[in-house]
Amino acid sequence: MSKHLLVAIITLIVTGDLQAQDPVFSQPFLSPVYLNPAATGAGDYDLRFSAIYRRQWWSIPSQISYSAVSVDKYLPSMHGGFGLLGTHSTEGYLKKTGIYGSYAYTICSGTLSPAENGDEPHWFVSGGLQFGFVQRRIDYSKLVFADQLSADGIIPGSVTAADKAVNSGKWYPDFAAGLFFNYNWNDNNRLLLGGSAHHINRPDESLTNTADSFRSQLPVRWTGNAMYTYTNPDQTWSYSIAGILYNQAKQNSFQVGTEITQNEYDISVGVWYRGSINFQNYDAFTVTLSINLAGHSGDGYKVRAGAAHDAPIGQNRYSYTTGSSELGFVWDQSTYNQDANNACKPRINSKSACPIE
Repeated sequence: MSKHLLVAIITLIVTGDLQAQDPVFSQPFLSPVYLNPAATGAGDYDLRFSAIYRRQWWSIPSQISYSAVSVDKYLPSMHGGFGLLGTHSTEGYLKKTGIYGSYAYTICSGTLSPAENGDEPHWFVSGGLQFGFVQRRIDYSKLVFADQLSADGIIPGSVTAADKAVNSGKWYPDFAAGLFFNYNWNDNNRLLLGGSAHHINRPDESLTNTADSFRSQLPVRWTGNAMYTYTNPDQTWSYSIAGILYNQAKQNSFQVGTEITQNEYDISVGVWYRGSINFQNYDAFTVTLSINLAGHSGDGYKVRAGAAHDAPIGQNRYSYTTGSSELGFVWDQSTYNQDANNACKPRINSKSACPIE
């Protein structure tokens, strides 16, 4: 009987049409390499470490959580950067871990700043590739089978005789690619456009070897973003207006909003809306707060921390889920003097904790 129960559980997982979506962070530029491999090596300085953690729906007992940690380095001699990314997610009794390497190459409009170049527009284009391996597994310690039960409940110390899923714990390859275009038409105005495709090879996430395992192929996640930023150090405030679109199989969602930065203390506050294209599924308002902990005294390094909280307003009401929370952290460090004068170094930075930066 216990074997039949396990088969039923696995069948529900792998034979239905896959509707799963990758986790979407409310502060993706506190984890830029996760958002788009083209952001590899594009920190404020040449060495960057970032980490982000998201706890989804606090009141749900399954403890859904997501995290990503990355380190990337810009190499001027190669006009690009290399990076490493690690991801982990827990969704009830399902756990998923990924390890990736990425490379990005940058083409620049010139070596001079816009002012030195007769106020001509300054732009760069960065293209990135990512390759990694992912493991998806069942945490059997969170499952109870029929042969572990009696009329009095769970039998203490019992071990099930149920067969385990043959593909649980196996590693499979995963590919991604992305592109960023940055356009500065003067020292104060900036437009950033980006796009990426994750799971290009559509890896098979099935936990059992069945004829229907093709239905467990992970759909490609398409992401597109646009962001306008106005920055003037001589003024008290700067601001950004941004939007981002996600598509994965039949799931379509977007984020739009704005963020305001107090220039003297480098503190940013943002308000964003996230929802589905048809406004019928999960939607939420998000408030973000980030601060440069190094302040203006951080010569050659920046340390930025951010926090966000989502308040659902759609089908999953706040009174039921109590929302979702995030904590993020980015450390940017200069390891050589010439980086500050490298006008062709891409800077898709973490100055703001907004959804698009």
